[in-house]
Amino acid sequence: MNSTGENIRYCVLIGMHTMTMCVGFNYVTWYLSGVGLKDSAIGSIIAVSCLIAVFIQQLAGRQVDTGRIGGKKLLCFVSLVEALCAYGLLITDKPAVSGFLYGMLLAITLIMVPLVNSLSFYYRSCGITVNYGYARGIGSLCFSGISMLLGILTVHSGNFVVPLSYGILGAALFAVSLSFPDLMATGKTGAVDSVSVSRRSLRLSEHKCFLWMLIGLSLVMLFHNMLMTYFIYVIERAGGNSGDMGMAVGVAAVVEIPVLFLYTRVRKDRPSAGFLTISGFAFLLKAVLFIFAKSVGMIYLIQCLQCLAYGLMAASRVYYVDETVGEENEATGQAYIAATETIGLVLGSALGGLIMQNLGLETLLVVGAVACAAGASFMLLSNLKK
Repeated sequence: MNSTGENIRYCVLIGMHTMTMCVGFNYVTWYLSGVGLKDSAIGSIIAVSCLIAVFIQQLAGRQVDTGRIGGKKLLCFVSLVEALCAYGLLITDKPAVSGFLYGMLLAITLIMVPLVNSLSFYYRSCGITVNYGYARGIGSLCFSGISMLLGILTVHSGNFVVPLSYGILGAALFAVSLSFPDLMATGKTGAVDSVSVSRRSLRLSEHKCFLWMLIGLSLVMLFHNMLMTYFIYVIERAGGNSGDMGMAVGVAAVVEIPVLFLYTRVRKDRPSAGFLTISGFAFLLKAVLFIFAKSVGMIYLIQCLQCLAYGLMAASRVYYVDETVGEENEATGQAYIAATETIGLVLGSALGGLIMQNLGLETLLVVGAVACAAGASFMLLSNLKK
């Protein structure tokens, strides 16, 4: 296998998947409220979808690590289902059906996360170096582009552009996944021998610092996803619209790029746990500042902190898993770390929907900041103990 060609292919995969994350989660409230669903119903749909994704992520990670299923086949299957669900949204006008199909899309998008992330380390086992930070930087660039584009299209063309974009990206993901070598099969190109994996299964009770980091990340992600799910209301409070939301999300994605590109050079031999903890406190600063954000300009400035928040987290957490649990549990460890974002979505969506409907945006932002403070504390504790 050619190293340059595989790096390009991996960058394309990360870019396509990151764009589906943007379409799915940044426009979920805007789209579903447009088809007639209330905030509490939207929160429940996101929560249930993400809860299902958590269990499937762990199951899929274990199956891939033990060689019972190929990662390529799994990626091809879920991306094809994603495209079909997206196109299904274009032909239905029933809110309940739209909610169900969109929930399917969210779950599938999350199920892909550990599979896509672990690919870089399976490449390494084949003797090919794939720069995850560079690929994730390309992903953020794609995220920024699709966010700004959708911000313009949703203002002028209506909400059908959301499922249409999802469908196109799902089909593209299927095509890219189909072209990948079968890196997760048994043998030389396989990840790990299935017998050795079964003897060294990942037990969180034996990795307490890892467990505390997972708890901390889940709480930080609760704030992040609660904010992003109802970000349109933060923008509207400041006098903006969906176009401004697209621009704000795009700004955040752009400032992530230098961190992602340069992470491997900055990290060198330093442990990723420290960088991960810094990202937790950057999220906390964002959480506090959003409480006082009263203008679109201020929101843009706060979004610039994303370089040290989600940008640093996205780069460091993948390497943190590799440093902490080892290659034999790569996909399972990546599934656990991906589950922190999923759990944050479950709790953030369910809790956020109730708060928005009963107490309002101000309370939602305060509760998010408190959760973020608790999460950053757990991350600091994990880092100090380790």
